[in-house]
Amino acid sequence: MADYYETFAADYDWIFDNDGLADGFAINHPATARLLKQAGPGSTVLDAACGTGSNAAALARRGYRVRATDGSDAMVAQAAARFGREHLEVPVSRSLWADLPAAVDERFDVVLCIGNSLVHADRREAMIGALGGLRQMARPGGHVVVDSRNWEKLHDERRTVRVADRVITRDGRRCISLYVWEIPDRLEAEHVARIVFLFEDGDRIEPREYRVAFRPFTLSELRERLAEAGLREVDTDFDPARDQYAIVAVPA
Repeated sequence: MADYYETFAADYDWIFDNDGLADGFAINHPATARLLKQAGPGSTVLDAACGTGSNAAALARRGYRVRATDGSDAMVAQAAARFGREHLEVPVSRSLWADLPAAVDERFDVVLCIGNSLVHADRREAMIGALGGLRQMARPGGHVVVDSRNWEKLHDERRTVRVADRVITRDGRRCISLYVWEIPDRLEAEHVARIVFLFEDGDRIEPREYRVAFRPFTLSELRERLAEAGLREVDTDFDPARDQYAIVAVPA
């Protein structure tokens, strides 16, 4: 998983518009937002797929006590730089999900694995191991949140090119992003996205392309693996018409 992001990390934030980047693009989705409101500022949160740190930073600014981890050294470096720029006290370190219980000695009110990250736990056994590690990071009474792209919807629609609906302007630069998907016949086979950023450079366009592979799963498979990892679902915002969904679970 980490190899995909070692070069991608520097441009990763261009996927998101400025509001999403500032407010946390994944923490405001319905099920996750409900849980965070219930937990309230002052509660402890582990962002276990922190990426470049935008969700963790947004939570810290709202008064949550946040710790951040990611499986990519480059993403951890980007997150640490963000926290430094914003003068936020968010400890951040590299860890794979299955290794978290040994790597982090604290336990949390809310454990987040968001941003469509779990799909990088390749195949069933690895995903169950990852979910087991996340479960162990929740304190008694704590919750685990996993979100995902709706892979069944993406596979059924077979829209191979998806273009952002607006140009992003940031720090004097303009960029539009698009996904070019390689969608195989079988949903369980590897899906590949070529993520392309088109930067304006005067009257010229500077393209940058990153290849990221995913091993999709269905909603029912995710639910089965949550149960096998010792987690019990208590909330979801799944809607077959939406591109993303989250499941909130507690240790069984």
